[in-house]
Amino acid sequence: MPKLSRIRIRAITAVTLVAAAIAVPRTAQAEWQRADIDQAIQQYLAAHPEALGPAIEKYLVDHPEAVRTALMALIAKRNAVAQTAPAAAAASVKQAISDNAKALYNAPLQTTLGAADGTRTVVEFYDFNCGYCRKALGDTLALIADEPNVRIVLKELPILGPDSVEAAKVAIALQMHHPSAGESLEFHRRLLAKKGRVDRAAALEVAADLGFNAGEIEKDAASVEVNEALQQNTRLASALGINGTPGYVVGDSIVPGAVGAAGLKAHLSAVKEP
Repeated sequence: MPKLSRIRIRAITAVTLVAAAIAVPRTAQAEWQRADIDQAIQQYLAAHPEALGPAIEKYLVDHPEAVRTALMALIAKRNAVAQTAPAAAAASVKQAISDNAKALYNAPLQTTLGAADGTRTVVEFYDFNCGYCRKALGDTLALIADEPNVRIVLKELPILGPDSVEAAKVAIALQMHHPSAGESLEFHRRLLAKKGRVDRAAALEVAADLGFNAGEIEKDAASVEVNEALQQNTRLASALGINGTPGYVVGDSIVPGAVGAAGLKAHLSAVKEP
């Protein structure tokens, strides 16, 4: 009978130990046996690391069903995680909205449209240079027209460059001059309707056209208060997982992207009246 190579003997030994470990059931009586086998396997593989590869290869050749069993177990585990992940994510979003409610709904320098005392609120994070935000203005107007009890809060989130940042600062500074809801809406309507890049000059021009002192607004736009308000919006967006514009908060949900007036109304319908 031909002699077996040293690696071959070690491989067979390792396979035997692994097979024995798999075969021992996880019952209270067998736990001590399994512990002994686990220890023996660890000691053997520590002393003969080169035996592990051939041992695994031989075991899989002799027991191809092990691959199927392992894959089924992996799929089952991933399915279980997938089923629990949405619920966990929803709970996390709800908690984030609750934790940031004051800054989200009642910041000192925020633009509020629609019903000032509306029973339901939609918060929109936007950028004046975002093409989707410009299209979404029509959705905002539709909500104002069709949902008389809805309050709309606009949060500047200038993610599209320095021009957007400067225009956002002017928009926030405008709130320091206490515009009416109609004036705030007209400011946004005109600025979002402009062709080309929207920057500080464009924002100041619209403010002046509406009768505000552009020089005072420009000065306020450089103030600590405006800078802090803008930073607060950035922190809010980060806390809520909003990284694009437009991004909405409706009730306990985050609604990413320009979903249209019908989409926003569908989310609103799920929000209970207080």
